[in-house]
Amino acid sequence: MTTRCVRAILAGRKTQLRQVLDPQPPEGAAIAGIDLEGRLTWTEGGRTVRAEPCPLGEPGDRLWVREPWVLPAGTDWALDPGHARRHLRYLADEELPVTHPGSRPVAAGEFHPAMEMPQWASRLTLEITGVRLEQVHEISLEDLRSEGGVWREGAPAPSPEADREGFAQWWSAVNANRGTTWDRNPWVWVVEFRRVDGE
Repeated sequence: MTTRCVRAILAGRKTQLRQVLDPQPPEGAAIAGIDLEGRLTWTEGGRTVRAEPCPLGEPGDRLWVREPWVLPAGTDWALDPGHARRHLRYLADEELPVTHPGSRPVAAGEFHPAMEMPQWASRLTLEITGVRLEQVHEISLEDLRSEGGVWREGAPAPSPEADREGFAQWWSAVNANRGTTWDRNPWVWVVEFRRVDGE
């Protein structure tokens, strides 16, 4: 997860995430709807196609959150994970703005990208409470807040328009490497969750 998302979860502001449906229905496909199992169906080349189930799981499943992290140099977590866990630092807890994990050394170590985080190092566990499909433009004001209240940079005060614009900019930036943006209005899995650390 991004540092912004982790901070919002820690603050109790983020209880939803959106993941792009893959594959997307092709341009011009006739969308049939969402079936009883919550899967998107469409017609392609004269046949009906069903989307795969949500890759993150279904209600009741648990997710462990990966985030940018660092261990001081010389810490051998393979020999003693308990000792290593006590010395972990997370980018989301840093006060200084950092534009990219690993862009500056910290305590003789370097921040590792979230994808390199082993499960033992995760401090956040989420339980899925709901899963549904929608196009990203369908996000409601309430859901914008559940995504962590991302506001537009430079907005004088929070407003529905600023929230929507800010979320659209952030969402496009995060998903550009997946080949999609807000403007394409892709289908997304909406995953609702609650924190269950230590349960």
